[in-house]
This record gives sequence, structure tokens and C-alpha cells, in this order.
Amino acid sequence: MYPTFDINYNSAYSTKIEFNTTINEKMKGREQRYPVWTYPKRIFTLSFNKSPQTRKQLEEFFVTVMGAAGKFYFKWEKEKGGNDETYLCNFDADTLEQTIYDYGFSETKLNLECIDENPVSEAGELNFYHKAEATFITEFYTVIDRVFTAQNERKSYWDTPKKSWTLKFEKNDKNRKLLENFFIAKRGRFRSFDWVWEKERGGDGKTYHVRFDEDTLNTEIYDYGFGEISIRIKEVFKNQNPFYEIEKDEIIPRKLLKIELDGGSVYILDNETLDSLVYDGETYLGAPLTHGEIEKDDNSSVSKLNIELSNVGLSISGIIGQRGDVITGAPAVLTLIFLDVNTNTILPDYKQVLYAGRCNNLKLDYETAAIDIETSLGGYELQAPVMKYRTSCQVRRFKDCRCKYKGKETTCDRTFARCKELGNQENFAGFPQMYNELVIKV
Repeated sequence: MYPTFDINYNSAYSTKIEFNTTINEKMKGREQRYPVWTYPKRIFTLSFNKSPQTRKQLEEFFVTVMGAAGKFYFKWEKEKGGNDETYLCNFDADTLEQTIYDYGFSETKLNLECIDENPVSEAGELNFYHKAEATFITEFYTVIDRVFTAQNERKSYWDTPKKSWTLKFEKNDKNRKLLENFFIAKRGRFRSFDWVWEKERGGDGKTYHVRFDEDTLNTEIYDYGFGEISIRIKEVFKNQNPFYEIEKDEIIPRKLLKIELDGGSVYILDNETLDSLVYDGETYLGAPLTHGEIEKDDNSSVSKLNIELSNVGLSISGIIGQRGDVITGAPAVLTLIFLDVNTNTILPDYKQVLYAGRCNNLKLDYETAAIDIETSLGGYELQAPVMKYRTSCQVRRFKDCRCKYKGKETTCDRTFARCKELGNQENFAGFPQMYNELVIKV
């Protein structure tokens, strides 16, 4: 059971919402975006003015939590501008720094970080009040020669410019919560939306297709929940086919790693703030996972993929300590699946095995476990097919994909006569014209 953070903090503090979005620039200024995280990270930066007694209370709580490298619950109270939700948090640093004044009073700040899994209400539009004061930018993307010469070659990759705006919002509790909810619903930079640059705000009255330009939203909160927020939005070019935009906003790729072990396998969902995901009846846990490019040796007899997993919780070391090195030689599969971000469900008809093989070259330290997944001979376990030149059929299993017999019979003696009797002689995989025995006299 985790402890609860119940120490009073100042009503003036800050909070930050952070997403992780990958953006691939395409020709003519178009983009392909997908979120690395399903849920955002939220950071509370709390400040304290403490008497000697309450300072000791804060120190004791910090020591208790950090001594166990653990987590704790934090309730974001409405009286402090919050939503009365409880978050499972941890401290983001190993140190507690305090400034001590006369009579033992102190000032300090603490960063509490957590994953915000709370449901998001309907976002609506970005049409709530903001100040007329704004920063407006018009930009092109031009590639030029690195060295200035008489020619000074230039190439513009955008036919039309992109516009961006930095908007400032009034310091009130309503606007702050509306903007936070809107930012989370759009998943930071991921989802684009329509926005009207109103004439009464110094604009032209036109509707622009935009997105947030940053994956973080910082808010300073003052007494009674008032906050000050400044955001930057950037114009994006719509795809020529609107269905591509809808599909991109709803379906994202995810990688799953399975290391098959007797007595309990390893299931990893790559770099996710989503706690777990069920695939093929197995529960994959969101954890750090990185991999390199597929490599081949000089004679192309072995290909391998290096993978790094988190070992901070000593999960891999624990397996080795309890069961010995069961990792080396174990089968491993890296699979690509596609997730509907609206429901966090896997699309059943879209999956791809990215790489499969057996584990080798295990290396462990306090932070990571590095493993090579190796596939010998380009995926073949043997250097030659399991086949001999004989009069009998060389198909290893009756009714398999090579045999192709679909009838009701259940046995076959692998002879051409039996195959002909079953009407399957076209698929016979032997050499009936060969001699059963051949004697050569010298």
C-alpha cells in the first residue's frame, strides 16, 4: 500500500502536461504524426514555506518514499485549483533541497510526476476568450547551399507558407481547465483542429487548420485557482484525401516483445504510458524497450536484432537469479500491432511479425538488459531441406500444406499407389521411377 502525500503546500504553484509525439515531415509541407504515449505525463511543482516542525515532516516523508524508491498518492484538491482526482506519483529527483532562514524556517520546491489516466470530456473548439495580444509568424521552408557563393542555390519545399500564433489567455480558473482539457483531448501535437482567427482579436476572420506546436502545456496557478497560460499553435496542411487524416488520428502502431520462457514468459509493450495491453490472451506491460537495425555477419549466415529492456526493477536479473540463464536460447518475437487510440483496443486484422529468433549475448547492468535476437541462415533452422531422393513421398505430415489432401481418409503409407488411390497423385513428393535398390559392380 502506497503512502498518501498530505502535507500542506502553497496555493501558488505550477503544473505541466506533457505528451510525446513523433512528426515525420513529408513533401510540400504535409505531416505524418503519431503519439508515442497514450496517456500524458503530469508534473506538479509544489512550493512550501515551512516551520521547523513541518519541515521535519516533509523530510521524513521524502526519506520514507525515496528509501524504498517507491510511489505515493497525491490528491489535487479543488481548493488549490485542482480537480479532486487522486494521482499515483513519484518524486522526479533524488534530492530534497531547502533554503533555511532564521529560526529554522525554510523554503523548498518539489516536483511530483505521474501518468494522468483520467477520462477526458468532449473537447469542443478552441473558441474561448484569449487576449488580442498575440505573436504572429509566417514561414517557408527553404534549402540553401551550406557555403555562400555567387550561385547561392535555393529550393523551396513549400508552395504556400505556414502560419503560427502565440496566444495568451486570461488568468482564470475556467479558461485554464478548458485549455488543459482541450490540450489532452488533442494529445498535444498529435491531433489537428480548425481554429478561427477572429477579427476582433486582430485577425482576418478566416478558419485555419492548426495543431499545438509543443507537446507540453505549462500553467502557473495562483490563489483561488487562477492561472496564466501562453500557447503556440501552428498551421498544418490537410491531406488531399480526408479519410487519411481520420485514419491517422485514430490508428497508431505499437510494438510488442515476447520472450517465451518455461515457468513464465516476458511480455513488453514498448515505451508506453498505457499500463498494460492484452494481445492473444497475454498481458503486455508498458516498459522501456528499444531496438537497433537488423544486422548480418560477413557471410550472411546469421542475422540479429539488438534489443534493450529495462532492468531497473531487476526483473530480468530476478529471472536469472531464480531460474538460471533461461534467456539464452529462448524464442523471442517482436510484433507490430495497431491500436485504436479512442478505445485502446487492438485491430484484429492488422498485425505483422517484425522479427523472430532466439535470444543470445545477454548483458545485464543495473539499468538495462541487452539481448541479441538471432536468426540463423536467414530464418532456416537447417542448411538443407529435410528431403531425400526416394520412391516414397517426402511430405512429412499427411494433409499438411504440401500434401494438400482434403478428403476423409486419416492414414497414408507414403507410396505412390496410395496417393493415386486417394486421387492426390499431382501432389506426390517422391520419385516413384527410381530403383528401390541399385547395385553397381566395378
